[in-house]
Parts: sequence; structure tokens; C-alpha cells
Amino acid sequence: MGKSFGEKLRSARQELNLTQAQLGDGTFRPREISLLEAGRREPVPGAVSLLSDRLASGAATDRAGKQTALFLELSARQALDERDYGAACSLAGAAADAALAQGYPRSWWDMTYLAARCLCTTHAYRDCIGKASLLARHSLAAEYPYLKAQAETLLATAYQGTGELGSAVAHARRAVERVQESRLGAGAFLEACGTLVTTLAEAGGLNEAWAYCRTLVLPLLETGVGRQIEGKARWAVGTVAFRRGDIHTGLMHHRLAADLLEPGVDVELWARFNNATAAMRLGAGIHDNETLTCIEHAEAAMSAVGLYGPERLEADHSRGIWLDLNGEHTRAVWMLSGVYAHRSELSPQDSGELALHLGLALARTGLPDAGSTYLADSEQRFRSAGAKDRAAHAAALAHEMAAG
Repeated sequence: MGKSFGEKLRSARQELNLTQAQLGDGTFRPREISLLEAGRREPVPGAVSLLSDRLASGAATDRAGKQTALFLELSARQALDERDYGAACSLAGAAADAALAQGYPRSWWDMTYLAARCLCTTHAYRDCIGKASLLARHSLAAEYPYLKAQAETLLATAYQGTGELGSAVAHARRAVERVQESRLGAGAFLEACGTLVTTLAEAGGLNEAWAYCRTLVLPLLETGVGRQIEGKARWAVGTVAFRRGDIHTGLMHHRLAADLLEPGVDVELWARFNNATAAMRLGAGIHDNETLTCIEHAEAAMSAVGLYGPERLEADHSRGIWLDLNGEHTRAVWMLSGVYAHRSELSPQDSGELALHLGLALARTGLPDAGSTYLADSEQRFRSAGAKDRAAHAAALAHEMAAG
């Protein structure tokens, strides 16, 4: 259950100075409207049309018979809350077109951004980049720095997904600059800064990433922010610490993040976090029961929300590493080989990590020549993504393996 639909319903009602009782108009009690706005109840069939009808002064369609931008936006946001990203993207695109036709440029921007977010979530990164670039160049982005920051953050995430880490870092820097200009507060800054430090760390800029964490992110957390915001910030800080080799600090922040990111609030975010922290722990050689619990949490949460594709491959990747580190090398090779067969669905840096671990697992089964081939593949994939430190690590491992 999400809150996108409810937040829009509340803002549209308040713009018209309607009470919850007036919006319900005898069909819905004020308490029911309150639950919808809080994201604690899903709208029953027909409710979206009825409520948008009342908010749009008597019609869910305009005089030409076209659905109004408001109705389409509420429908898109409800689809987003239900994690039907394909429907949400399609409805948001239709809402953007309707908003443009009806003279609502800000609604056009919001719906185009929502469609771009859905594309990013479903790993359609090139399509996301196209829409987000359009938003970043729009006159509204020039007028409102926080809108520019949203578009730049989305571009950074999408370029990270394509493995173009240099571009990802550049857009993340712009996002942080725009947030600082807009003075939106700690939450927005932490969101943008979290994207910057993780892309910097993945690209090998570990010292700069840690400087941001130490001088900007961590001091802001002491001022008091929401649990979800702090949880995501701790997640980012812990990831940078892990990549720097500071395992103690990485574990500390990821454990704090685990306590803050409640599955009851956002089970999909919980799934992604457990996937990520398991990968970090295994990369540091930690293959204890706590790590296994993270893998199991990720698998259960992904099944609950229907996350498959790259997310499931990443979970299987972690499971394969865990088997290898616990001495089950043959099973590890079997599982990692299965993931490798679908490597085209992963980013270059993620497929590089996969090839590296598969190479090591093969060597441990007594097949060092085959392992060396995968380590060479790993090095090439890291270099194509701009992850020079990981490429050097893969090359060093290949050299050690060749030397016996």
C-alpha cells in the first residue's frame, strides 16, 4: 500500500477548500476520505472516477469526451501505489498529455516525472533518460531548482543503471547543487547527497564520497529527520564505508538502517535494502547467519511484492556467494552460472561482480583456467562502467590465479 494517490487526493481537495465531508458528499464518510488520504486504505472500484469527478467540478471527462488530467493522474498514482509500474507509466503519460492540452504545465511536469520514475524502476533506463532529460531542460526546472534537482537525481540513478558512472556522478553533483540553491531542507538534501555518494563510491571516488558522508550527511542526521529518510541515508553511508574497506563502520550503519527501514512502511524498499546489504557483507567476506537472514528477508520481500528480473538475479547472486564462502563450491558454481546466463539484464558493474565471483568459485572447484577467463571478463565489464578500482582488483586476482 502506498501514499501517492492519497497525497494527491488531499492536495487537490485542499486547493478547492473542500472539507473531507464535502468531498465525500454522503458517499464516503470523512473517516474514509481520511484513510484514503493517509494511504491506509485502497480506493474501491469506481472511487477514483467518482472522486476526480467531484474535484473536477462535475465531470471525469471534458466536453470533447476526453478523460481529465486529474482523473488520469489519480489513476496513475493508484497504479503506482499498487506497484503496477507498467500501468502507472502508461496512465502518467496520458495524464501528462491531458494536462498539456488543458493548460496545466505543472501537472504535465509531475506526470512526466512519475512516468520516468516508473521506467527507472523497471530498468528501462534509456527511456527514463529520455524523459528525465526533457524535464531537466524544461523552463519549470529553470524556474524551480528543486524540480531541476529531482530530474538530475533521476538521471544519475538511470545512468548508474546503464553503467555510465561518469555521467551518473555528473548528474548527481548537479542535483546536490540545485537542492542547496532551493533550500528545501535536510530531507531533500539527504536524498540527493545519498545518490551522489553511492555513485562516487561505485566509480572509485571513495575519499570524496566519504568526505561528503562525514562532513554533510552524518551531521544532518543529528538534526532529526524522518525514519525512512534517515534509514536511506544510513544505507548510503554504510555502503561507502564497506567499499572503503571499513567493515565495522559499514556494518554499524547498515544495522541502523535495518532498524529504521520498516517493511510495514515500504516492503519494496525493504527488499532492495536487504539485497544490497547482503551483497556488501558478502563482498567483505562476512557469511554468517546474519548475512543469511538478510538474503532470506530479501527473497521473502521480493516474493511478496512481485519483484523479479534484475532484483531476483541479484538475490541469487548473493545466495551463490554465500554458498561459495561456506564451502559449497560446486553448488555455488551452478547457481552463479545460472545468473550469468542472464547477465545482460544486469548493469555492467553488477555483471562484473558476478563474473568475478563465478571465476573465484570455479577456481575453488579446481578449475583455475576457467576461473581466469571469467576474471578477465569481470575486468573488462568494470572498465566499461568506469569502475577502475574494481577493474584493477579483478586484474590482480587473475594475476594471482595465474601464478597459482
